[in-house]
Amino acid sequence: MVRTISRLSLHTLALAASVVLLVAGPARAGDDLTPARVEAEARVAELAKAGPAADGVAAYKLALDLEAKGYRDLAGKAYEIVVGLDGEHLAARRALGYERVGGVWFQGDDLQRAKGFVRHQDRWMTSEEFAAATRPQREAAEQKAGEDKVRVELTRIASQDPELLARAVRALGGMEARFKLAPLAEALRCEPPALRVFAAEELARLDDPLAAPALLKRAIYDPDAKARKAMALALKQLALPGTVAPLARALASQHSDTRVRAAQALGLLGDQAAMGVVIARWEARSGNFPNVYFAQVKQISYIQDFDVEVAQTSFIADPIVGVLQEGVVQSFRILATEQTFYTVERLAYHDALQNLAGTDMGDNAKAWAGFWHENRDRLRKESDERYAAAARERAAAARK
Repeated sequence: MVRTISRLSLHTLALAASVVLLVAGPARAGDDLTPARVEAEARVAELAKAGPAADGVAAYKLALDLEAKGYRDLAGKAYEIVVGLDGEHLAARRALGYERVGGVWFQGDDLQRAKGFVRHQDRWMTSEEFAAATRPQREAAEQKAGEDKVRVELTRIASQDPELLARAVRALGGMEARFKLAPLAEALRCEPPALRVFAAEELARLDDPLAAPALLKRAIYDPDAKARKAMALALKQLALPGTVAPLARALASQHSDTRVRAAQALGLLGDQAAMGVVIARWEARSGNFPNVYFAQVKQISYIQDFDVEVAQTSFIADPIVGVLQEGVVQSFRILATEQTFYTVERLAYHDALQNLAGTDMGDNAKAWAGFWHENRDRLRKESDERYAAAARERAAAARK
């Protein structure tokens, strides 16, 4: 009877031949060459030599016996022979670490992948665990990519080309807010001024408190008046209670330009509680100082008479000196300690107070001080309520 050898049978024979060669190969230094081991290797070699004609049941029993004796490597070879004879032998498959996934047998790394596990940092984890472990890196890469796209559009806005400008504004409108903050803050320091104005207005629309530090600095130090105004109005939109203090400190700068710009920013900020610091600075710089007197006098001395005293044998004449005095005494008030105050700073403080109070008490610091003294409790309460309302709106928007 002629037997037809299939392609699978040829593969099985080749596998069996490789097992024979492996078992029959020269022993390595340190291998267990006890009689029991030599006998076990011979039994496996004989089984492999039989090829497709081998008895599957005998092969499985041999594998169990070898495993019981501790010859795990030889037992594994025996299990492989069993699987070669019967691909659906469940016990042999499981002994070799196989599992069926989707009707297909897998083992080792292939089994982990088939189960949906992902290898990361030398260990297998679920897709959820992998997502959690790699979230910081993925988010950082995603953030960088998003910010780079925003910077490209800001470059087009900086060109001031009408067509590019329109396209860039549309593109930015479709981008997530979380990608815009850092590029827009950087744009506050870039040319031209129109780009800085746009960046300030966009930061106001973002309504992110993290934009405040960049806006505060540029609201004073930007060389362009329109840009400074846009940044101050953006700070007003953010409505953060910690905004007044940095600008108030800038009022004490040694540079007049800085003091003027800080006053202008405070005036645009919309915080009526800032009136107190502006008035205090106005009084300190202009002074409601007391009047002083300046006397310009000319004195003329002359001999009015002689005081004659008779001594024993002589006359002594002491002259009596008179003084004529003419001139004028004038009353003065100090208006400023610097020439720039009256023409520049006073106007800045006055304008700031008008903007904050919504009324005009004139150009006398004492009148403004009286207004503040009468209304400060009410104005501070209104300021606190405004900040609280802005915080509630921001929290409500964050929950959506």
